[in-house]
Amino acid sequence: MSSPDFLLTNLELRASNPDGSEGAGLSHQTGGIGGAGMVLVRVLELGPPPSQGVPDGAAIVVHDAGDHGARYEQLADRLATAGWMVSLPDLRGHGASEGERGHTTGIPEPVRDIHSVREHVAYRMPDAKSVVIGVGSGALWAMAYALKHQDEVHGLVLAGPLLQDNFGAPQKIGGMLGMFKKVEPLSPCVIPWKAEDVLSEPGDKGIWNADPKRDNTVTKGTVDAIVKAMAECPAPYAALNMPTLVLAGSEDPICTPADAAAFAKKLGAKSEVIEGARHSIFHGPTSEAAIDHVVNWLGTL
Repeated sequence: MSSPDFLLTNLELRASNPDGSEGAGLSHQTGGIGGAGMVLVRVLELGPPPSQGVPDGAAIVVHDAGDHGARYEQLADRLATAGWMVSLPDLRGHGASEGERGHTTGIPEPVRDIHSVREHVAYRMPDAKSVVIGVGSGALWAMAYALKHQDEVHGLVLAGPLLQDNFGAPQKIGGMLGMFKKVEPLSPCVIPWKAEDVLSEPGDKGIWNADPKRDNTVTKGTVDAIVKAMAECPAPYAALNMPTLVLAGSEDPICTPADAAAFAKKLGAKSEVIEGARHSIFHGPTSEAAIDHVVNWLGTL
């Protein structure tokens, strides 16, 4: 449950065409597949205390596959205390947002959604610096968004970005029966990483598994979009012209520190390793160190 200090906003966005572009439907329709209807995307927002005056900028946190924005409230709280307006969207099909569970209709869809959140904030803060913080697959969507909207992004934070398909593609659910079923974009796939790959604190496994807003599956369409985005790294992202910080946990088996450092070098970005952290660097005993890196780096923009 979110803190009372968070403002809950539901953005009503158009559904996607099969290629991820914006659909033409205008009537509200839960799910919104195939360009029909509208979809509600849930966003938690937190700003600095009124006593601090005008925020230094606006930060959007883009969560990982199967994840949701509310898991990043600790990060948001620290950023807000440091003077930033923070938005925590649940990407469509994730968390409390509408849409087919775990489904992403191509790379253009999350890019559109991030832009919608940014425009929602910019309406109130048109002159604010804009930063996007992406985690895991969210880092891929953050980079794709920044590449398309370079003039609107003043900084990128990529936390444990998915850079290679070396952790294994998700496996189709259904066992032997699944071998005889036609695989479609909405076919469910198991997210390949486990709690022990993600969590730095083993004791958090129960909370992780019991979280009703977190999913262990995504659709084949999401997997295809992630693999496509990974295949494009580092080109064309080498063309990104904004300050970028790449973070990785020293014990992360999904995005290893070596992979993160090599990618950061290709981007001309700053790279930091969070000692003792696994993939979920903003949670558990290493979270404060990871958040410190982000807060300090934002102070240089």
